Amino acid sequence: MLVELNNVSLHLPSSRNRGNKQTQNNKIGLNFIERFVGNKFFVLKNLNLKIENGRYALIGGNGAGKTTLLRLLSGIYVPTKGSLNLSQYALPLLNKSVLTSPILTGIEASKAHYFFVKARYGNFAKKFENIDQFVDSVFDFAELNDVRTIPLNQYSDGMLSRLIFALYTSITHPFLAIDEGLGMADENFYKKSQKRFDDYISNSSLILMASHSEGLLRKHCDKAILMEGGEITFCGSISEAFKIYRK
Repeated sequence: MLVELNNVSLHLPSSRNRGNKQTQNNKIGLNFIERFVGNKFFVLKNLNLKIENGRYALIGGNGAGKTTLLRLLSGIYVPTKGSLNLSQYALPLLNKSVLTSPILTGIEASKAHYFFVKARYGNFAKKFENIDQFVDSVFDFAELNDVRTIPLNQYSDGMLSRLIFALYTSITHPFLAIDEGLGMADENFYKKSQKRFDDYISNSSLILMASHSEGLLRKHCDKAILMEGGEITFCGSISEAFKIYRK
C-alpha cells in the first residue's frame, strides 16, 4: 500500500470571518489567519509525504489539517495543486458521515452504507452472502434490533454511536482513515468493542488515525505524522513526534 504526496495543497473558498474568530485563540490565531489569501483558505499547504504499510498517528492541534488530510486520502477532496499517488483510496471512518440522512430508518441507513461502500471500493462483503445478512450482523452486534425500523432522528447519541461503530467495523479494507469521532459509546459497549476494533484494524495494511488522545494513538500506532498550520512538519516514530509536539 503506497501513499505519495508531492507538493500537494488544498485551497477552499472562505471568508475572513473564520480567521477573525480564530484569532481569539492566541496560541494558534496568527498561524491560522496567515493561511488566508484573498477569499481562499490554505487548508493544506505544500505537503510532501511518502509512506507505505504501517500504522500512523496524525498529531496536531485544532485546525492543523488532520481531518482534511484524511478526507483527501479518502477521495472526498481533490488537491488544488500537486500530485497525489495512491495504491487506492482510504476507507474513511470519519465521525457520523456514515449516516446519510436522519430521516432514514436504521435498516435503510445500513443498506445505503452497504451499497455506497460496495460501489466505491468493490466487493468487500465476501463474508456476507447478501445485504440482509450484512444488516442482521450490524444490528446484532450493536444490540439495536428493537429499533432497526425507526428513523435515525429518534435514536439517542449512544444508539447512533453503536450503529456507526458496527457499520464501520463490518467492512474491512486495506487502507483506513480513522478520525477520533469513531466512538464506542457507553462503557459496557466499549468493553465489548475492544477486541472487535483490534481485530478490525489488524486486517489493514495501512492506517492513519487522528486523535487528541495520546493513549489511543500510542496503543494503535508506532509511527506518526505531525501537522501544524496545514503543513507536515515531521514523519517518523511516534515517541519522537510527541517530543516535538510538546516543545
